[in-house]
Amino acid sequence: MRKRLVLPAALLVAAIVAAVLAAGSSGRAGANGPAGKSAASGDVTLNGWQASPAEEAKLAKVVKDFEASHPKIHVHYSSFNNYQATMLAKFASRKPPDVFYVDAADFADWVRQGVLQNLDSYVKASKFSTKPFYKNLLNTFKFQGHYYGFPKDWSSLGMEVNTRLLGSNPVPKTWAQLKSVASKITVPGGKPICLSADWARMMAFVYQAGGNGQFKSATSAPFRNAVNYYVGLIKSGLAATPDKTGSSWCGEAFGKERAAFAFEGNWMFPTMDGFPGVKFTTAPMPKGKTRGNLAFTVSYSMAKDSKNKPAAWELLKYLVGRQGMQQWVSLGLALPTRTDVHAVAGRGAFTKYPGFTHGWGNQVGFRHVWNDIANNELTAVLAGKESVNSMLSKIAAAAGQG
Repeated sequence: MRKRLVLPAALLVAAIVAAVLAAGSSGRAGANGPAGKSAASGDVTLNGWQASPAEEAKLAKVVKDFEASHPKIHVHYSSFNNYQATMLAKFASRKPPDVFYVDAADFADWVRQGVLQNLDSYVKASKFSTKPFYKNLLNTFKFQGHYYGFPKDWSSLGMEVNTRLLGSNPVPKTWAQLKSVASKITVPGGKPICLSADWARMMAFVYQAGGNGQFKSATSAPFRNAVNYYVGLIKSGLAATPDKTGSSWCGEAFGKERAAFAFEGNWMFPTMDGFPGVKFTTAPMPKGKTRGNLAFTVSYSMAKDSKNKPAAWELLKYLVGRQGMQQWVSLGLALPTRTDVHAVAGRGAFTKYPGFTHGWGNQVGFRHVWNDIANNELTAVLAGKESVNSMLSKIAAAAGQG
């Protein structure tokens, strides 16, 4: 599970995307369509991005167990950095892996480029039940009502609270309570709240304000209200960006006790292992007009140009099935996307309101708008170099060009 992905060089990606579109438009579904488990055999390739040694080892164990239960199928797994550009090159050459990760931030573009396999016929032929999946996570990887992937794991955001710094104050449950409690807390060398100059945090507040989370709607009232609240916390002195606390990100600031509140995901648990003396709890995100949160999720998908689709489906089905997922999430580094698979203890704040979580990034041209426009504009606003209204107008215009 990753907090963010690095955007490849724009010119390189643009060139590769053009080739991908050409390859996708001429690609065919392939003769080896849906087949039963007994008919699936041979080699199948699985690709993902490089992760921690613990995650790599856990996935290797899951794959080994799959091979033990499917002795006629052999899986070749490899991971690499610069994932988006590498995958686009594989798509363009018509030599993609059979099964691979698709970040929600890439899904809208990749499915429209024609490189992902429609899985409807495989679901029907194998009687694969989609009911156990959280609906909002499942819908993140649907396009025009069709399945093009199934969510492998996820994390939402929670509100991490330093209980020592909180003192006798109550844990905030609303925007108003957050401001009130923060105003009563003193944090030596920091501020009560750490806020990132990143829409991957602020968009949760947009949903809490009743917004739709689409950058093209950036000039709407919910966007404006959420941004004014978020930016207002900093301008009022109740919050600071992590660099102002001598930290590289809010997780570090929180660990150093230079913030009493942070808004991060399930990845905070291994981070806080490095700060064993810090006492903290995790609560649900504060409520604005309504509840709202982001789902950072990734699918397992199949390539349109897969050379062994029967075996690819068997692998994909296992990885997102109850047995494979239960083993994968047992590390506690990610949350299960199925209701019949249980998260490790202490993750209740992240899973309490699944109906109010929304897939982060499922928008056309998302990476460009997010990284090149929205975050740069937000940084300028926080620095006092840009107005909120001007920022939102530029974001909406950029998204409208997608």
